[in-house]
Amino acid sequence: MYELKNDETTEKKERRVPPALAAAMSSREREEQPSGEKRIDRAADFREKMARATKRRRRNRILDILLVVFLLTFLVSGFFLVRYFIQSKQNKELLGNLKEMIDTRPSTDSGSTEQGQMDKNDPGYQTSDAEVPEYVTENGQQILRMYRALYQKNNDFMGWLSIEGTNVDLPVMYAPNYEQKYLRKNFEGEYALAGTPFISEECDPKKPSANLIIYGHNMKDGSMFSDILKYKDEDFYRQHKYVQFDTIYRKGTYEVIAAFPGQVLERGEEGFRYYYFFDAEDAEAFDTYIREVKARCNYSIPETAVFGDELITLSTCEDSGASEGKRYVLVAKRVKTE
Repeated sequence: MYELKNDETTEKKERRVPPALAAAMSSREREEQPSGEKRIDRAADFREKMARATKRRRRNRILDILLVVFLLTFLVSGFFLVRYFIQSKQNKELLGNLKEMIDTRPSTDSGSTEQGQMDKNDPGYQTSDAEVPEYVTENGQQILRMYRALYQKNNDFMGWLSIEGTNVDLPVMYAPNYEQKYLRKNFEGEYALAGTPFISEECDPKKPSANLIIYGHNMKDGSMFSDILKYKDEDFYRQHKYVQFDTIYRKGTYEVIAAFPGQVLERGEEGFRYYYFFDAEDAEAFDTYIREVKARCNYSIPETAVFGDELITLSTCEDSGASEGKRYVLVAKRVKTE
């Protein structure tokens, strides 16, 4: 009994904690237990961290979207750029092939060969160099033999335009019932950004009016009518005074009399509408037009035109401002030869 009590008393003594130690332990526990202010600060820190994380995620999401947009823009731009250069190459090859179809053999009026004695309706018949006519009959009309193959390939073909020493060496189309048919089509009627030069539907190449207006694109690769803008330079004009334009009905050499910036005007807007001049009622109307085009030229060209002269007007877009109707225009008169 004595030993049991003694053991119990010893156990109680072992459990008893000195007052100083108890005070120290209580103080440490109080330090470890966050106060109300500290709990609020930690909650605020947590919310701030969450807000920063949300901003980071939002910023990263925006950057990802911008990256995708940039890549798509790059790919789309690259696609159109590649397509542009491919079409440019194809167009140059097509124009080269078309030019080779022009029959450049000199015309003759006489001569006979064994081949010439063959039946001309025979599929195997070929005209010899000794009997090449200047004109042939196609669709019931007389046209220049040299352009027969091109006309047979496409009846909208109306002639060939060239300026020596430039990239202007092109077929010209005419679709009076659909003027802008070749705005974005090549000679073969397929889509082409460069299109093909065409004559205004208000004109009649077969019965020439006072002025034939021909439209063509100003392409960044220097093709089509791009070289027309070089006439802004007087020295260039002096070295390229003549334009050759043959219709399928007759050949024609033209001399430049004016080169100037033009403007396609809105309805009701006042200004000079060069693209409305197709024919002249009288000498006064013709002279007025000539004064207008020459006054707009930024250098002096002594050559002029008088009532009765035949004109061609080449019109293309300016390098900038095309969407605002800015154009550059070249006017030339047909040189009469005996």
